Amino acid sequence: MALFEEIYGSYFQAVRKILEEAARAPLTEREMENLVRSLAFEESARVIVPKLTKGAWSSLLRPASQGAKAWGSALQSRQLKSPLTSLQKSWLKTLLADRRFRFFFTDAELAQLSAELADVPALCSPSDFHCFDRYLDGDDYGDPLYREIFQTVLQALKEKRSLLIAYESGKGRSLTLEVLPCLLQYSPKDDKFRLLSREYGRGRPGRSLTLNLARIRACHLSRRRAPARFDRDFPYGRQTTRPPVRIRIQNERNALERCMLHFAHYDKQTAYEEETDTWLCSIWYDPADETELLIELLFFGPVIHVLGPKDFLAKIKERIIRQRKLLQETQ
Repeated sequence: MALFEEIYGSYFQAVRKILEEAARAPLTEREMENLVRSLAFEESARVIVPKLTKGAWSSLLRPASQGAKAWGSALQSRQLKSPLTSLQKSWLKTLLADRRFRFFFTDAELAQLSAELADVPALCSPSDFHCFDRYLDGDDYGDPLYREIFQTVLQALKEKRSLLIAYESGKGRSLTLEVLPCLLQYSPKDDKFRLLSREYGRGRPGRSLTLNLARIRACHLSRRRAPARFDRDFPYGRQTTRPPVRIRIQNERNALERCMLHFAHYDKQTAYEEETDTWLCSIWYDPADETELLIELLFFGPVIHVLGPKDFLAKIKERIIRQRKLLQETQ
């Protein structure tokens, strides 16, 4: 599993891009930092670039000329591609058994994958896992209509087009909407997919809408495309008026990298505080994900401290007190 994560993780992609560009023309440290920021996290440049220029990975680069502050690639190839290992093939075979995996592929593509991996053993099966902290009314992933709607939404996101949707609200009301899709979001706790979108009317984006995919009864692509300046991240990113959750990450047990990977799907900003040798991180989130984010933060234990805002911090304390009482009752 670690091998798979490393080869296809943001660190590997950033290093590969640097080596490919350095094979074409020498790169300065600033140019390498910009490449890292475009492919990984903001703070990743502080880790990757020093390792390449004077650290454990320095054998991959060589100074362009004596006294010059630029580096070229020490490798002969300009295109770096890795063949699939047996572990990676087994991982792909495992993903084929996940019902959600097929939403991203056509039947022909799935048949080809199944044929190519026919003789590969899977790492595990879905029956090997028991989710103890998940609601039981998750989406019906076996419904052909659900898969058709999911793929239509994906196509709209790729082509930057609006969607015409027939939707049933939680109170049973039937609605007809035209929306601009922003993000497809999966909740592990609810076992549901949600479409984050903006209502679209009179040629301009309107209010924000969060739609449960299971409540969409029909949808098809509109002829209209998203406006040229349409920002998919608004209001789900930093532009929202809701204050971000602020946390302090300790410099121990690889806490920073674990947090960056775990919260990769959130909009966030991280800064190093030299006085305390810690990182201060602000995380912006959708209000619908508040409980899920709260549980995820508690998962990290003492390596992170939640600093605010006050209402979120109060909910953290309340949950810890409740868990403590439950443990005392069971002892």
